[in-house]
Amino acid sequence: MTDRWAQWLRVRRDGGSEAQRRAALEFLAPIRDELLELAGIRPGDVVLDVGCGDGLVGLGALDRGAHVIFSDISQACLDDCRAVAGADAEYRLAPATDLGDVSADVITTRSVLIYVADKQQAFAEFFRVLRPGGRIAIFEPINRFGLEERKASYGFRTLDGVEQLHERVVAEIERVEEQEGGLGPMIDFDERDLLSLAEAAGFVDLRLQLTAEVTTEPMWRTRDWDVFLDSSPNPLASTFREAMSAALTPDEAARLTAVLRPQVERGEGSTRLARAFLSGCKPG
Repeated sequence: MTDRWAQWLRVRRDGGSEAQRRAALEFLAPIRDELLELAGIRPGDVVLDVGCGDGLVGLGALDRGAHVIFSDISQACLDDCRAVAGADAEYRLAPATDLGDVSADVITTRSVLIYVADKQQAFAEFFRVLRPGGRIAIFEPINRFGLEERKASYGFRTLDGVEQLHERVVAEIERVEEQEGGLGPMIDFDERDLLSLAEAAGFVDLRLQLTAEVTTEPMWRTRDWDVFLDSSPNPLASTFREAMSAALTPDEAARLTAVLRPQVERGEGSTRLARAFLSGCKPG
């Protein structure tokens, strides 16, 4: 069984490359560890991992002695988590805005609210299902940061002579994203909104950590041109190869490749990103 969420996590995020998958996990491991520390997970805690995806956070909580409930809108993702955790955990098919009949000591999420249109309802659900004194630990990329620069360059250092071809490819990626549900939830909030949403839901003792980076490291983290071409930035997006094929003629694609491929293979590019960790608790 698969769907767009599981297919992205299994293949499209990493361009089908096992080496790139390992690199992605190395990048995500500190995020997982920070979330688990913020959550203050203790042996015996019931942890509800909302939007669990491939189970990165929930599996880490299991390692710390928690009882974990993996929750996701994707049955295929839940099946992948079950293949690893088996009977040591529970599994629930549910959206973040309607978590059902469940209660927990801790709620964790990683890059989940960027796909949720009604974020206030999600926070209300987090508050509802947490036991008194329960804790939240949330990680979200702040996609508003650097958005226009990313759209203009896609992280490339130069677009010498192929600016219009590049614009057409990026426009195709955006067209597919809009067709699949749109970028609205991904960019309609920032770190201040996270605080406001959590406070409005009733959470207290809120703490937010924001990190913003502007670096000369390429955001795609690979020097393999084919891996770059076959990776997509999120589950709603096409790959760069798919977008080039749809937007350009073969001759135009060759011209664009001649400018971009050497930059990928030399590791040239840039990254602009911001990310936020939010923690808090439900009054006891």
